[in-house]
Amino acid sequence: MATRKILLSSIASATLISTLYGDSTKLDSVDVWDTEVISSSLGMEGTAIETKQADHLSDLLRDLPGVDVGGTHSINNRINIRGIEDENLDITIDGARVQNVNMFHHIGNLLINPDILKKVEIEVGANSVVNGGLGGAVNFETKDGEDLLDKGKDFGARVQATYNSNDSVSGSIAGYGKAGENGDFMIYHNQVKKNNWENGAGEEKFGVEGDVANTLVKYGHKLSDTQKVILSYDRVKDEGDYTARPDFGNDYNVNKEGGATFPTEYTRDTIMLKHELRLDKTTVDTSIYSNENELERYEDWTYAGRSQRPDMAGLLNGIVKTTGLNLKAQTNLLSGNILNTFTYGGLYDKQTSKVKWEGEKYGEDEEAITKVVFVEDAIDFDNGFVLTPGLRYNMYDFDGSYGKIEDREPTYSLAGEYAASDSLTLLASATTLYKGVEMVDVLAANRTKMNDSSTLKCETGINKEIGFKYIKNGALGADSIGIQFKYFNTTIEDYISAVYNSTTKSYDMSNEDQLDIKGFEASFAYNKGDFNSLLTFSRTETEFQTGYAYKRDPGDSVSLSIDYNLLANLSLSWESLFVMKEEDVAEPLSSVNYYNEKDGYNVHDIAFNYKPVSVKNLTLIAGIDNIFDKEYISHISENRTVKGYSTADIEPGRNVKVSLAYKF
Repeated sequence: MATRKILLSSIASATLISTLYGDSTKLDSVDVWDTEVISSSLGMEGTAIETKQADHLSDLLRDLPGVDVGGTHSINNRINIRGIEDENLDITIDGARVQNVNMFHHIGNLLINPDILKKVEIEVGANSVVNGGLGGAVNFETKDGEDLLDKGKDFGARVQATYNSNDSVSGSIAGYGKAGENGDFMIYHNQVKKNNWENGAGEEKFGVEGDVANTLVKYGHKLSDTQKVILSYDRVKDEGDYTARPDFGNDYNVNKEGGATFPTEYTRDTIMLKHELRLDKTTVDTSIYSNENELERYEDWTYAGRSQRPDMAGLLNGIVKTTGLNLKAQTNLLSGNILNTFTYGGLYDKQTSKVKWEGEKYGEDEEAITKVVFVEDAIDFDNGFVLTPGLRYNMYDFDGSYGKIEDREPTYSLAGEYAASDSLTLLASATTLYKGVEMVDVLAANRTKMNDSSTLKCETGINKEIGFKYIKNGALGADSIGIQFKYFNTTIEDYISAVYNSTTKSYDMSNEDQLDIKGFEASFAYNKGDFNSLLTFSRTETEFQTGYAYKRDPGDSVSLSIDYNLLANLSLSWESLFVMKEEDVAEPLSSVNYYNEKDGYNVHDIAFNYKPVSVKNLTLIAGIDNIFDKEYISHISENRTVKGYSTADIEPGRNVKVSLAYKF
């Protein structure tokens, strides 16, 4: 029993899967500034950010099966899992919960700087009660001083400069070290200056010029050999003269909106106090947090062509704040030959929304309080079979623009895996779903025009998955190969939509339809010596009872990633993404407003990572994104025709990147 594997539930189990896929070739070579990516939809870590030089979350996550990131604007990161958008996912940053309300339906809810991320853990599909959300979970973890510091040193620093030919420059500086006998610290700042880049059609993207700054201060202190506290402050600010609708492309913003730009500031401030307890059989992580997103812009709709809205000129300010406590624990208990791994905890989260127009209250202030307790038990019977039942109890209280709503809803999960042989493991799971009604879109005009909808029901459903993983050393001439396949079928009942009431000229929130999502994710990893490759294929099909697809349906895609160490100090990374034409269409908005056909595309990136022997601690990274300068639109980005104008958000064209980093 001494060598018996301790099971970890939910996303943590993906870590165990990944270590079986050739961790000796991946983890041994990981630089301290790299980012580990763990996804339940495949069986090995993704390529590190250091090589990818990620400027946008899409650079990091888009090639993961079942995952996409829409939007090209810096204030429009939109994570999508199997067609489900980020407001329906469970997302945290260093344990601090991210709000699940739209700040503004023309921008994203996330302000994330990929450069400072230590780890990204993604649960593709809701397959555990440990996390909430309808479509899964994304947990971001930032770097800290203890991990960055070289052995034997008390202090260190790192500077980096990056040039992008299309069309930005950035730089960062980090200082870190010991603080007394038991403390460690990190101070980090990153600055990005971006201009109007060119898309793959050769036209200059309008209204994206601006500046992004990120400051992170983190202090950790060991209370004992088993306990540590961490205090951090993380601030991201994105400001510029941005288009009225940053998620729309040039045609609409230039020709329909007259080329107007509004001074915009979008800021996230996150304060987190975390306590870590590490005992022999029990671990406990407790986070107390405050996460505040503020969007401020001066709107002026009196420019040429829009004089019909002379009253719409002034400063609009919206703030969404989440405060709470998040606790997760795990305990291993061995009884005879049966090992029980309990994962349990709770969440208290208070989310508030306030908006002002020229200093005056704009619409109703809103509040949503979430309280959760959960427990699951991975029962290892020591015969290859592991059964994991789980229970989560959701308590949700909403007081907002369309009334007061209270929910008390349990959800359940049951998962099983069976090791049919040393190489083959069979998988199956079912998890019921829950999501309380969300706040009104923060900066949208409809927050002032909401009718009472207090009879609105929460969204519920079930996610079912079945599959296998196959891990074999010495097969097909490789050091190791890994195959993973999952088929899923998700049903979301009482899907909520805002419906315009033409009689009252206001909006009703309504349980409109049932959404069915089905498909699969497959991956094949092949590792031999200095060569590592990963081939993935994913399919997602969405359908309402009306027969139409969901507007953010990602469709089918294939990705290929290759990493090769050409020399001890020189490595090559290649990535290709092939997205198939999407035949299913979303329901037209009206006779003149409709969703455009989603064309297929392929895009390819290459990068080299070089560490010269003659200059110790210097790293040079050079690469090309979108090598063949393809014109394409992500299937989850904006792509409609509205009042005769296209909203298509075309991705950036070819971009040559060069980064220099030096570590002191």
